[in-house]
Amino acid sequence: MKKYPSVLLFLTLFFLLNACTQKPDAQKIIDQSIAFYGMDKLDKKTISFDFRAYHLTIKHNDGNYFYERTFTDDSLGKVKDQLSNHGFVREINGLVTPQTEKDSLKHAAAVNSVVYFVLLPLKLNDGAVRKKHLKTVQIKGKKFDEIEIRFSEDKGGKDHDDVYYFWFDQQDHSMDYFAYSTGGNRFRAVKELKPADGLILQNYINYESKKGEKSPLLNYYKLYEKDELVKLSEIILENIKVK
Repeated sequence: MKKYPSVLLFLTLFFLLNACTQKPDAQKIIDQSIAFYGMDKLDKKTISFDFRAYHLTIKHNDGNYFYERTFTDDSLGKVKDQLSNHGFVREINGLVTPQTEKDSLKHAAAVNSVVYFVLLPLKLNDGAVRKKHLKTVQIKGKKFDEIEIRFSEDKGGKDHDDVYYFWFDQQDHSMDYFAYSTGGNRFRAVKELKPADGLILQNYINYESKKGEKSPLLNYYKLYEKDELVKLSEIILENIKVK
């Protein structure tokens, strides 16, 4: 009978030590963030918004997707770009206009790029994504989970070598900052939240390093905290509608 307290004490210490040493799960953190933004309920819904000179529409339906970008070009007229599971189609002034393979890939990439960033963190659950929790860091007095994102070569496309770093607020699971290497090292910080019918999208301020200064992408949050990054642009979504 005297052994029971010792066994209970041992088990209690074992589980406490195990809990302290267990590394946070990157997948769980991302899923919590997706729920924070309401992106776990986007299936069969349509999102539309304006971004700069473009109007975009996003639809997801049981694994199928449809992205549309419309704009007016001074020389072409009214342009409608459509990207879906079936490929890319461009219409000019209401007529389907055949594109070269090179142009189709270029236009499709331009549409997909905007959609990808708008639908973060949902896109971090794509099949090509490889997630890794790195550490807990502090930015502007708050604690964040730092997660590295890489892509598998077989599903990641031509940009599978790209690396992303995301910083998720440990309290509400919001995705407040991220850094990426596509087209040069960039760091984005949330400017404001844009709630719309149960969904939350975000506007960002986009930063780059000062000319002549080089720093590992992973350290960009440190440069941001010390005000050593240069504002490059703003990513502003307007007229957001969800139905």
